[in-house]
Amino acid sequence: MEASTFNQERRQAIPWILWTIWKNRNSLLYAETQESPSLLVQRTQEEAALWNKLNKAESNGGQVQADMGMPKYWFPPTQGMIKCNLHASWRSDKQFIGVAWITRNHRGDVCMHARDALVPTSDKLAAEMECLLWVLRSLRDLRIEDASIGTESQKLIDAIKTPARWPRYRCLLRQIETVCLEFTVIEFEVESRESNKVVRKISTSVLRDGQLRSYLALGGPAWLHDLIQTEVIGEL
Repeated sequence: MEASTFNQERRQAIPWILWTIWKNRNSLLYAETQESPSLLVQRTQEEAALWNKLNKAESNGGQVQADMGMPKYWFPPTQGMIKCNLHASWRSDKQFIGVAWITRNHRGDVCMHARDALVPTSDKLAAEMECLLWVLRSLRDLRIEDASIGTESQKLIDAIKTPARWPRYRCLLRQIETVCLEFTVIEFEVESRESNKVVRKISTSVLRDGQLRSYLALGGPAWLHDLIQTEVIGEL
């Protein structure tokens, strides 16, 4: 990666080349198919060049400014929308992921909440994507058509808006895009830790207390009643 004798584009493409070799190996072993090595290298270099080009435009100052603009308290959706806050509690690639969501209307009244344990993932962002998929499918099955999704993960929202920058998660992002098309209105909001406390506490209880059985319930959990009441911006 640091060898100056090779041009920068080739050095930057090394992670993509390694990932492509791994995928090609699996295709050969399990599907008995193999693409031309020259085509694989060309495609890999194109993806790496695109990713580096798009991310080069981002500045650290812009990210800090965005973080400073996060809401300190939970904010209700517009009338007619349902806001769904979610959180994925990820520890390692060998442990289950604790996930939870909670929905509220424009008055801040809790509609439903759910909790579950998902299979391990390679990293935190993948866990957040799996959690979002679970949430979107749950809302769809409950026939909620207009939803605002609140998450603490700026990376998750960036990946949804610009999937070309995140080729490693292409499969998950395509699934998310497909489910989003089933909603009449779907929005995404960045939450701070302070404005996402309720659902964070529910998701962390999955691994902390060994609550691996999934459930869906009306209203909010009784043990978080006081926090739910104080989290609504209109009551602070």
